Formats: sequence, structure tokens, C-alpha cells
Amino acid sequence: MDNYSPMSLASIEKEIIQLDPSERARLIDVLWESLDEERIKETEAKWAVESEDRIEAFERSELPAVDGPAALRELRSSLRK
Repeated sequence: MDNYSPMSLASIEKEIIQLDPSERARLIDVLWESLDEERIKETEAKWAVESEDRIEAFERSELPAVDGPAALRELRSSLRK
């Protein structure tokens, strides 16, 4: 019999918020890497295509550039709705 006792998501969340930002960033990496490898490859491939499409649209002047702070303001505003 092993000594493993499953943790609830709530208890894990309490632990996570006590981590410093660099530890939380590392946790994100660990969680991402724990996902299905084929799904990760598929997601990364889709993002690569999307990135290239956006760059090409920008270069054709079909997509305006938005500075970082303005993009974050817009994103935060859309999340509040």
C-alpha cells in the first residue's frame, strides 16, 4: 500500500498561490508537458500556422499593429464583460 493521498483541487490551488512567480511559471511548464504529447504537437502546429498567417496579414497591411499595453488593456476590458 502506498502513502499517496489524493489532493483536492482546492488544496492544490491554496499551495499554488503561495509559490513565487517563477515557481508558478515552472508549474505551468510541468503541467503543459504532462498533457498528451500528440495534442501538444497539434496545438503548437496550429499556433505556428496562426502566427504565420497574422505576420503575413500584417505585412500586407491587412492587420494593424497594436502596442503591448494597448493590447493588454483591450484584453482586460473584454474579460470584464
